[in-house]
Amino acid sequence: MKFLPYYFTCLLLSLSHFAGHGQDSLAVCDRFLCKSSIIPIPIVYYTPETRLAGGAAVLYAFRTRGQPVEQRPSQVQLGLAYTQNKQVLLYLPFQFFSREEQFQVNGELGYYRYVYQLFGIGNDTPESSKEFYDTDFPRLRVNGLYQFKKDWYAGIRYWWDDYKITSRDSNGLLISNAVTGSTGGVISGVGLLLNLDSRDQIFYPTRGAFVETELFFNQKVFGSDFNFSRISIDARAYFPHGEKGVWALNAWLTSLQGDPPFQQLALLGGPRKMRGYFEGRYRDRHLWGLQGDYRFSLFGIVGGVVFGGMGNVSPSFNSLLSQQWHFTYGAGLRILLAKKDHINLRIDVGANEQGEVFPYLTVGEAF
Repeated sequence: MKFLPYYFTCLLLSLSHFAGHGQDSLAVCDRFLCKSSIIPIPIVYYTPETRLAGGAAVLYAFRTRGQPVEQRPSQVQLGLAYTQNKQVLLYLPFQFFSREEQFQVNGELGYYRYVYQLFGIGNDTPESSKEFYDTDFPRLRVNGLYQFKKDWYAGIRYWWDDYKITSRDSNGLLISNAVTGSTGGVISGVGLLLNLDSRDQIFYPTRGAFVETELFFNQKVFGSDFNFSRISIDARAYFPHGEKGVWALNAWLTSLQGDPPFQQLALLGGPRKMRGYFEGRYRDRHLWGLQGDYRFSLFGIVGGVVFGGMGNVSPSFNSLLSQQWHFTYGAGLRILLAKKDHINLRIDVGANEQGEVFPYLTVGEAF
């Protein structure tokens, strides 16, 4: 499951980058720790999964000895958010860079009290199958990357979640213990990463590509309650159009083997993947998706976007393309918040082929 504080982390990281300039007259940090900035910021957002949410975050950004002041600073953030659905999100994301950014370590330490919706498992689950469940879980995620060639990165990740399902619908799928993970459990696994990143900028790319390939092993030998593996590819490409237009394309594929819990199945929908469907509206062992944005300037700091997507899930890889395809589409506005890195306030309205419509208010592009 993914959470919206990610978008505000992106905004804060960009602001910390600005704040680092001009605060230190040195070309290179000559102390063990060079302070860049401490930045407080309010948090407000809206998604179908949370409804209205609010909170606050504080970010500390710094550089260490030998790092140029023009290099992106390392940072640690502490944030707290509460949603209209009575969800609590306490999170501490971090990102550390070595000199010249050849090595980087990023991740998250957090605690979440969340209310989820489950529509069953499969590609054609009816709306009437919807059930609610409450869960509490601490989280630890750490990724380490090494740049071994221009635009190429290899690394390793460790992910750990301890799901405790505290409430289930009395007539739902989970109460019958019919699916793996229906009472919760520990997720603990190690993954291998291979990334290509040739984007011209991180938050609003106008050209280049980003491709992340992951091979993830979640096994009892690592302390997990489940044995499963995952292969995933997330590919994004960006093409300038005219003076101020950008075509953005995103394709992704996920395949799981073993016995994954329902929380770790491949999910269709959400604020980043196929806006217009509730996150996890469809879930299963295998998934493919394709989405595209056309992003353009309107006037001043205001821009626009039109978007569409399609994809499905399947219990077997061989039957993935033969399943019914699901479609989403929509449009939105962008309001420029940070000019240097082109970070936008994102206001989207997405819909699906069943006629459902969902609003989104977040920070940063969907992909």
